[in-house]
Parts: sequence; C-alpha cells; structure tokens
Amino acid sequence: MTDRIFEIGGAGLDSTDQRVRKLMDNMVGSEVPGYRKSEAIVRGFPLELESASRRLSSVKPQVEGTFYNNIQGALVKTTSPLDLALGSDGYFVVAGQWGEGYTRDGRFRLDKDGRLLSVAGNYPVLGQNGPVVVTPGAEVIFTQEGEIKVDGAVVDRLRVVQPESPDTIDSISGSLFKKKDQYTVIKDVASPRVIQGFVETSNVNIVDQMMEMIITERMYSMNTKVISTRDQNLTRAMELGKPSQ
Repeated sequence: MTDRIFEIGGAGLDSTDQRVRKLMDNMVGSEVPGYRKSEAIVRGFPLELESASRRLSSVKPQVEGTFYNNIQGALVKTTSPLDLALGSDGYFVVAGQWGEGYTRDGRFRLDKDGRLLSVAGNYPVLGQNGPVVVTPGAEVIFTQEGEIKVDGAVVDRLRVVQPESPDTIDSISGSLFKKKDQYTVIKDVASPRVIQGFVETSNVNIVDQMMEMIITERMYSMNTKVISTRDQNLTRAMELGKPSQ
C-alpha cells in the first residue's frame, strides 16, 4: 500500500521540478525576440483536497500543462528595414516542415533568390499569395496594414493571423508555435498593425524569474523535508513495533 504522505511529497517534488524547467526555459529565452513566457499549470492542494473529499483523486499537486503568457513585449527600434513588429494581436506566418508556424519574432532577411526568411530557423515568410519573394536589391516597404511594396508597387500582403483560442496552439521553441491539432481554428487579422524597423522583445522579466526560482527552491526543500521526516517517523514506528529481545 502506497503511503499518502510519500505520494504528496513526491508529487510536490515533481511539480517544483516542472516549474524550475519552465523558469530555466524563460531565462534562456529572455533575449529571444517574440519569446512568450511559459508557466507550469499545477493543480494545487486545495483543489485536490476537495476532490479527495469526494473520493475522486489523491490529495497531491499535479502538473496539468503549460500556460503561455501573451502579454506583448517591448518594441525596440533596429537598423534593418526587414525587421518587423506587431503592434496588434496576432502572429506572422511561416512555412515549416510540419506546416504553418506562427511567430511574433519579426527578424526577417532576404536570401540570394529574394525569398523573405525568418532569421530564427530560416523559414519562408508567408503572404496572401504564398511565400514572399521580392526583387533582390529593390527597396522594400511594409505598410502598417501589412502590404509589401517593392520599388513603390504593392506585390503582396503579409499574413497576420490569430488562433480562435490561445490554448489551441503548441510551442515549438517558445517564440514559434503551431496548431495543436487539425481542429484548431486560425483566423486572419483584418486590421493588423505592422511596424517596420522594430522587433518585439521577449515578455520575460528576468528579475521576476530569479525571484520565482528562489521561491521554488524553497518549496523543493520543504517537500524534501516532508519525505525525510515521514521516512524517519516510519523507521521509528517500525523499531517500536519490534518485539523486545
């Protein structure tokens, strides 16, 4: 028979481990444009206690998934006319091996054939007519509505889309997302706000992440102490239960 205290302590260690992993991911991604802060969703003790009272589950915290914070990061001016930021909701669309990818990392470049590619991953950027291709060496201007002008002539319009629900896309890298399944609904943003010559920074506050790391380490120590204390108490109980020689 499994000891309930060991279960709770073990689940606590697992949940804090998942939190630490997310914090580390956030700190690593804090310098990546368009990166979205992620947090482990943990079903807490009060909810589990309520469930246990109805005999639905054991009284222990459980990691249920990941939440991505969609608060916009700061916009930083760059020297590249191919750097783009979104001042509105939505994502740029790129073509990946898995299908469409969605990102707010607007660091783009042109290859020798004039294809507009993402700096991170070299994925083709998609417009309304497919992969965006411009004449090498030509002047490229992106309007606020996402129109692409090459030497003054409109050649295409960037695709800017938004999932019907934020939890219907999965993270590939923290700044690049894809559809969670075939039922995910992705809608075009009718009136985007594309800003040329800027990039959106990560929405991670490194100081906040360090503070959360300290708190999480304390929680880990507390759960370790729970297991250690329980083990000591059981050992004493077994010693007391032994017949005297």
